Amino acid sequence: MPPIPFADNFLAGSLITLLLPIGLLIAIAIWYVIAVKRVPEGTTKPLPPQTHASDIPPGGAGTQPEPPASGA
Repeated sequence: MPPIPFADNFLAGSLITLLLPIGLLIAIAIWYVIAVKRVPEGTTKPLPPQTHASDIPPGGAGTQPEPPASGA
């Protein structure tokens, strides 16, 4: 079976090699900007405070955390 004559000369192959990745990056950037603009304002929630190893007192690493208080 003969090969398909797609980009059978050097110029076409080099242009495809350069333009396809650049075009893909541009398309992804445009999609990202549109997706970010569609997110409504105020939809982000603040993250809970993080506990770091320096915040744990010595000897406190093996203790069990207290269960949350039941709200009634």
